[in-house]
Amino acid sequence: MKKTVCLVLLFSILLPLLQLLSGCSRGGYELVLVTDSGGINDRGYNQSCWEAMTEFAIERDLDCRYFIPSAQTHDALVSQLRAAAGDGARVIVAPGKCFETAVFTVQREYPDVKFIIVDGKPHPDDTRVDDIKNNTAALTYASEQAGFIAGCAAVCDGMTKLGFIGGEPDEDVRSYGFGFLQGVNRAAGTLNAEVEVFYRYTGDFENNDKNKQSAAEMYENGVDVIFACGGRLESAVMEAAAEKRGLVICSDVDRRYDSTTVLTSAVKGVSASVSRVLRSIYDTKDFDESYGGKAVRFDCSNGGAGLASYVINDENGDAFDRFNTFTKADYEAVLSSLNGSITVKRAPANNDPANQTDAEYLSNELGLSNITLNMV
Repeated sequence: MKKTVCLVLLFSILLPLLQLLSGCSRGGYELVLVTDSGGINDRGYNQSCWEAMTEFAIERDLDCRYFIPSAQTHDALVSQLRAAAGDGARVIVAPGKCFETAVFTVQREYPDVKFIIVDGKPHPDDTRVDDIKNNTAALTYASEQAGFIAGCAAVCDGMTKLGFIGGEPDEDVRSYGFGFLQGVNRAAGTLNAEVEVFYRYTGDFENNDKNKQSAAEMYENGVDVIFACGGRLESAVMEAAAEKRGLVICSDVDRRYDSTTVLTSAVKGVSASVSRVLRSIYDTKDFDESYGGKAVRFDCSNGGAGLASYVINDENGDAFDRFNTFTKADYEAVLSSLNGSITVKRAPANNDPANQTDAEYLSNELGLSNITLNMV
């Protein structure tokens, strides 16, 4: 009898939370996440968005739900966004550049729904010209600052041969690289160290033999750590690092859980930024003035860019324990300088090949007087 009573009490406690997360407690849901190709436990954008949304929903007693589209095609994403909006969602969060053309389409059809696109800007299929309606907030991030800190950290930790491997040289990937070079250059000048950087774009973001070989060749040339930017490409670099006893710095999200070769990750503050926009809708009521119809940039001053600084599910963990000497205090000192005396140059939005492959251009553009740059 006691066991039955306990089970009933336990179910009565858990039921409201289960209803909240399933989005069924009132026969509808206000907050919706439409994921990219992964689920909500991907340790990436999906999980970062979902954690921010569920925390906010629990605080406000709101219904919250997620959907995983049938495919990552434009039509499939549009269909899922329409389904969520048509079923009464008040706010829809869409993580990643894969949603740019889909949000462009659906934002017009549902002007009373607020759309939050993470790390992307709506535009038509046939042009890169941004078109952000007043019901949409496009969140962007200072990847150049995150790259800068990663470069500083590696050199301050005693590394003198570094690599950068980016996938397709879009503005974001190039900005990571631009920032990384500036951070390496700054630290090398401060420490009076002789530092060499090997730098390349692969042309794709895949985990394939070609990209793994590119990384392996860098490690064979004595590179200590490679800053890898681009989804599955990072997995290829990790595999090479494991075989060649090298280290990797990842981008966008914390990937220390994927491999012991991951020294750190240059991350974007997705959870913090999504929370800010949700509060602008429900609390401060300033969405229209602050976010609607705009591409809003989040940087290290508001938690939008930096290094992974805590260990998930371990409040006593040290996110800097894979460095030899670089500590959290050192990291915070670099953050402070970026909020004050140092400005990091971002890559231009155009895709001029000179921005991608010319060492002389990069050296002059970024003032790389303290390092040797090799385009490979």
